[in-house]
Amino acid sequence: MPQNHQIKILHVDDNETNRYVVARTLRSAGFEVEEAGTGASALRSVGEQQPDLVILDVRLPDIDGFEVCRRIKTNPATSFIPVLHLSASFVKSEDKAQGLEGGADGYLAQPVEPIELLATIKALLRIREAEESALALAKEWQTTFDAISDGVCLLDAEGKVLRCNKAMSQLLGKSETEISDRFHQEILESILGSMAETPFTRVRQTRCRENAQVEFQERWFSITADPVFDRLKAFKGAVYIVADITQRIRAESALKSSEERFRMLLENVEDYAIFFLDTDGCVTRWSAGAERILGYKEAEILGKSGSIIFTPEDLKSGADKHELEKAIREGRAEDERWHLRKDRNRFWASGIATPLRDETGQLRGFAKIMRDFTERKRAEDERALLLAREQQARAEAEAANRMKDEFLATLSHELRSPLNAMLGWAQLLNSRRFDESTTKKAIDIIERTARTQAQLVDDLLDVSRIIQGKLRLNVRPVELTAIIGSVLDTVRPAAEAKEILLERVLDPTTGLVAGDSDRLQQVIWNLLSNAIKFTPNGGRVEVRLKRDNSLVEITVKDTGKGISPDFVPYVFDRFRQADSSMTRQYSGLGLGLAIVRHLVELHGGTVYAESKGDGMGAKFTVRLPIMPVRLHATSDTDTISKVEPVLPFDNPPVLNALQVLVVDDDADTRLFLATVLEECGAEVTVASSAREAFEFIQKSKPDILVSDIGMPDEDGYSLIRKVRTLAPEEGGRIPAAALTAYARAEDRTRSLLEGFQIHIPKPVEPAELAAAVANLAGRL
Repeated sequence: MPQNHQIKILHVDDNETNRYVVARTLRSAGFEVEEAGTGASALRSVGEQQPDLVILDVRLPDIDGFEVCRRIKTNPATSFIPVLHLSASFVKSEDKAQGLEGGADGYLAQPVEPIELLATIKALLRIREAEESALALAKEWQTTFDAISDGVCLLDAEGKVLRCNKAMSQLLGKSETEISDRFHQEILESILGSMAETPFTRVRQTRCRENAQVEFQERWFSITADPVFDRLKAFKGAVYIVADITQRIRAESALKSSEERFRMLLENVEDYAIFFLDTDGCVTRWSAGAERILGYKEAEILGKSGSIIFTPEDLKSGADKHELEKAIREGRAEDERWHLRKDRNRFWASGIATPLRDETGQLRGFAKIMRDFTERKRAEDERALLLAREQQARAEAEAANRMKDEFLATLSHELRSPLNAMLGWAQLLNSRRFDESTTKKAIDIIERTARTQAQLVDDLLDVSRIIQGKLRLNVRPVELTAIIGSVLDTVRPAAEAKEILLERVLDPTTGLVAGDSDRLQQVIWNLLSNAIKFTPNGGRVEVRLKRDNSLVEITVKDTGKGISPDFVPYVFDRFRQADSSMTRQYSGLGLGLAIVRHLVELHGGTVYAESKGDGMGAKFTVRLPIMPVRLHATSDTDTISKVEPVLPFDNPPVLNALQVLVVDDDADTRLFLATVLEECGAEVTVASSAREAFEFIQKSKPDILVSDIGMPDEDGYSLIRKVRTLAPEEGGRIPAAALTAYARAEDRTRSLLEGFQIHIPKPVEPAELAAAVANLAGRL
């Protein structure tokens, strides 16, 4: 009975009191109750409503209950309905026996306890449900049995057919009645011929499954016999299966012939790599051509992933998987790409992968065919490279020629424009007399334009020296705050004329740099002049000077027209201007920033430009190294001066046999420090990083540590913290000096708190360095 189905019970009794009592009990238990007072009405209700159970009194006014029960049970449409006799009159054993023999499923005598009545009803309903399940299973089994496409029959111990399925009837062309109870050899002779020994006769002997293939009249059959045993393991018969395998045998024969031809193909075609993959992408077949092109023998590649021939970059992008997915999705996947041979050499191959499917459409694997086109690819690449080089050379030549023409036109304009004013006023002054005010104005104009021309000439000469490599620096210690202040005083009139606010933020503790003061002044002047030139009236220009570890940083920032993002990479190129047209708003040759970059690089520094775009202003940053030691100029103004101490170094402390570890990421500084200490007799080891220094301390346990603070990856503070965690015998108490460009009071305090004994700011005197190390070693 289906789940959630409310059980319907028909109660038949001519006594209304009995019907009321029983119906009330049943409804209280959740059953649906129909009532009838006669046998005739009971039979009508059973036929029309098909109740799940009938409670039937024996004594009825028209037809007695025994007869009603008999009619219900003899009717195929209602025979499955359980009937329970419930009688107050017929309560003897012979009455119960008569009722049960008449087909009733149960018999109770009135009066009956409700609990007994309900228990009996539930038991009868369970029995009915079990019977229905058994019938359903039997029907399902028969349906499954008949659905088997091969002929199946059940044989008894003698080999007679007990039952067969529809496929066996169709195979033999006989009905099940004609097949049943006949020996299997007899009925199967028409399709199998006469067999001296069948799989069944062998099963009776071996008690194991037996198989055979039989050819008869150009048809092939497969016969399988499986033994059947009872609970005592006694042989009871066999399941006999006969399958027509003619098409399969023919297909196998054709396949064998095809495989032979294919084998010959795989073994003889060497210009193509042909191989097969399973559904997981692993190699299952490998041709001679694949062995020649890819280098793997079949025995060493079988079972390995076909992805082994893909390059690392293709594997990273998933190209191997995408190829198979595309083959499944579109029916084929073609590609041309680099692959790897067994020796890991690359070759260019054109290939196609196709999915392999069986007759049902089920994917069984993939076939792939490849051809080596490496030489063709190299020739094509070489042609493409030559073409690209030719196009690039042509474009560069055209650009250079265009820049030359633009520069010459600009140069002509920049030289002729001042000459026009100079010659004009000179001719006027020679031809007539002016009042004092006009004469002074004319002379000022002539002087200013002459200076402009002189500046252009100087720039051209500087560029010429740069190109020829003849630009030299007069290097000496330079205080940048003074230079910046001097330049600001120089450009202030130009800024005031445009009402531009000049702001300065200069750190007086930045220290000295080694450089040419005139050239550094030229760098700052160019940057500030550019900023003022390109900043509109009422704008703002800011110059900053600060210290960043062992570097000095100069920043010039304006609120001017800014730089287009496309032009920022070229802003320091010679002869390049964002606007070189005749209608340009700003004059100049486009040489100033190129000179700035070269001068900064000559000083060992860097310069870069930043701008968010047109109208967003620009920012130029110059970074120069701080002097590691104090310098002073020599008489030779064209070369870098020698290192000479301000403090006397005539009688340095003796550091003989003292093991000193010097740590600094700057190679020049390491060399200087090592030279000073070795001059005093110390044995010096240098390290360029905190990691390298820590490993050396653990290994060699030097006497003294001299370490920089500002280093990449890991600074000096981290190094000293790690050292102080070591045990004394491991070097944890090594005396240490911090030699650093961080020179503020808080920097000194932090150095001492972190674990250094001495804090020495850069630049350091050789005598001061030697004295500090001697002090740490207790030799003073």
